[in-house]
Amino acid sequence: MARRKLWRTIPCALLAATLSGTLRAQVGPSATPPAPRPPAADVLRPNGQTQAEADPIVANVDGHPIHLSELGLAGDTLPDNLRAMPFDRLYPALLERMIDHQALVAVARRQGMEDDPAIRREIAAATEQVLEAAYLRREAMTKVTEEAIRARYNQEFGSRSATEEVRARHILLVTQAEAEDVIAQLKSGADFATLAAKLSKDPDGQHGGDLGFFRREQVWPSFADMAFSLDPGQVGPKPVHNEFGWHVIRVEERRIVAPPSLPDARASIRDELTAEAIRLVVRQARAQLPIHEFNADGSVRLDRGPNGAGTP
Repeated sequence: MARRKLWRTIPCALLAATLSGTLRAQVGPSATPPAPRPPAADVLRPNGQTQAEADPIVANVDGHPIHLSELGLAGDTLPDNLRAMPFDRLYPALLERMIDHQALVAVARRQGMEDDPAIRREIAAATEQVLEAAYLRREAMTKVTEEAIRARYNQEFGSRSATEEVRARHILLVTQAEAEDVIAQLKSGADFATLAAKLSKDPDGQHGGDLGFFRREQVWPSFADMAFSLDPGQVGPKPVHNEFGWHVIRVEERRIVAPPSLPDARASIRDELTAEAIRLVVRQARAQLPIHEFNADGSVRLDRGPNGAGTP
């Protein structure tokens, strides 16, 4: 696995290193930052055509043509500081790197490396990854449209009014007696964060028990009732119990938060819709196929038919 990951990073690393050295030699360390480069598909050629309209051959290595679009795609894999360079500045170094790439591939093929079983497995794995990504782009990503984003925004935030949030700390204790003793110490002037770090059974005790901001519906009802009844700086007069133990609560801040605007929510909604679309496509793909699962010892774990029906 480590070798596979390393092999996949070598071409990008070589490309970035080649371009960095070339560009430093051309423009020096004090050069003015260039204007952003447009996406590869929109790079203009001298005749005014875009790459989508004309994709000329820019080099030929042992009979293998290298097209302009390949340089554009290679440029899109660069780090941000290099990807922002104008395409005509990147062009010579991109061309040389693609020639290097094809030369290495050609020699590897001449030496029969494609016939090495380990390499053939890696090629097959890479092909499967490309097919998986292409299928998801076609079946899932096309569903994540601006219309879908707007509809989800209206569903989640369209009718939501401003809501109150509190920022609170808590100390989790095993017994009610322990919790009441902590409350007594706090009344005597003990520092809440210090006690949380020392006594709390919850991992966030190491951060002073800070829970950050939350809305009422994001915590269990009894905890919310106590937290939202306190003013900043107040500690709950009695501990709150739930399945995890006894909680001593202190409120740090309260605020009223308006729902996010569509521009602010767009990225998170897109991620949410993308995840949902991918899960749906995966379920649909699995439902079409017979799937046989086995335990680590080779015994049958589960057999599923095309519609998801399974027998242990």
